[in-house]
Amino acid sequence: MALEQGDEAQQARALLLLARCERALHRPGDARGRSEQAARLFRQQGDAGGEAGALSVLAHSASLAGHHEEAIEAALLGLRLAQQRGDGAALVVALQDLGACHVWARNFDKAAEVLRQAADAANACKPRLSPLTACLWLAMGTLLALAGEREQRGQLPPLGPLEGHLINARHLLAEGDAEAQCWWTLMQTMAQIWKGASALAQPELQQALAQLPEQDRHWLAALAGWVQAELAWARRLWPQARRAAAQLVAQADAVQHEPLAQLGELIASQIEEQQGQPQRALQRMRALREREARVRIASLASREATVQWQLEARRSERDRAQLADEAQRLEKLSMEDPLTGLANRRSFEAHARAQLAHGGVVSLALIDVDHFKQVNDRHSHLVGDQVLSQIARLMRQHVREHDVAARLAGDEFVLLLRGATEEIAQQACLRLDEAVRRHDWNAVSDGLSVSISIGAAQREEGDTLETLMARSDAAMYAFKRERKGGAMAQAWLTDESEGEGDSPD
Repeated sequence: MALEQGDEAQQARALLLLARCERALHRPGDARGRSEQAARLFRQQGDAGGEAGALSVLAHSASLAGHHEEAIEAALLGLRLAQQRGDGAALVVALQDLGACHVWARNFDKAAEVLRQAADAANACKPRLSPLTACLWLAMGTLLALAGEREQRGQLPPLGPLEGHLINARHLLAEGDAEAQCWWTLMQTMAQIWKGASALAQPELQQALAQLPEQDRHWLAALAGWVQAELAWARRLWPQARRAAAQLVAQADAVQHEPLAQLGELIASQIEEQQGQPQRALQRMRALREREARVRIASLASREATVQWQLEARRSERDRAQLADEAQRLEKLSMEDPLTGLANRRSFEAHARAQLAHGGVVSLALIDVDHFKQVNDRHSHLVGDQVLSQIARLMRQHVREHDVAARLAGDEFVLLLRGATEEIAQQACLRLDEAVRRHDWNAVSDGLSVSISIGAAQREEGDTLETLMARSDAAMYAFKRERKGGAMAQAWLTDESEGEGDSPD
């Protein structure tokens, strides 16, 4: 009816309601398209409340598809709208959305920070809102983090943080519904299994399965598959464990939940490895890599479609003023790299061009992670992401407050060192290089070794950002060649030494 009447405001409301229905029916692919259309129409109408509601559905749906950057961007926009409106209830929902997106993106420290803010905001509301959902997401993030650490280190870390979140949530369950009760019971059952209390876990699992929503498809059914796989694994019931892992993947696919489906492939691989089936374990890891590749391609296609509708919107005279406001709003949200928390390329270039225009002494250092593709191939993309995050942390520790550390793309980083000559910049780079080489990378993944190559250059008269970066790039590759040459010389000397020891003399 809204389409027939040309009523875009009513059309936006109808699209949002449809998107919410699709989300409730666990069809995030359909919900995503409708919510994106609704957000665009609400934005054109200047309806901040409607846009925030659409962005909430969009963030949830994109997150389940594994498009984490798009999901976090939508959740951040929704959060800013809630903050601007001063709506306490909307702020709680927006913070929970953002925290959940970080959980599925496996950015657990950031997720915990945001979800604690959500719990505090819920308690501060007048009237008070229940922080139960935030507590459940905190437990879920901890559950996934523990599973990730087990995969990297071969054993589970202490369960204290998980048990703490579950205790907090248990006291709030009276304020929740049957779905929240089922979710909590499944996570509590997992904690019992990991503590070695399988006898206690079995009745709790049966209770959780009885609590599962009656819908044909539900994401908690996939979570139940994970718990069943862990219980069979703990009891060394390998056929049951394999079937439960397969059920986890199938249930996750049924509700289009890509993060849980990928987790299922990982759990299946670990079960095969524990059973002494390395070839089967390798096959499951290959299936996981193929999934990750498909998600990356789909995410790029999604971003291309988003750019296309943005270009179409620019053709509308009526939307020009709103697009200008939106560009300003997005500008504030698009200056940080979501994985590392460093400035992104756009932010770096803005700072660098401003500094070059101002003049004065300034140096620039380009940084590249050596053999980063091998890190991803040998240790997984999850480990690769952790390597980038750790290097970003080390960069922040080795720069001054007024310097700029940024991630350009992939495994490429840059430092903008204000007031630093090339000699000072090179000293800073050597300290960073030493810190990276001395870092305990085995704590991230067994057998992991990481090094970086850095090239520094000082601004010269007439330099543009492009020419300064080109000289830094050349210095970085000279650094790589020098290091490679040194390594070859060391290897030659070692061979010569061994040869002398074997000689008749």
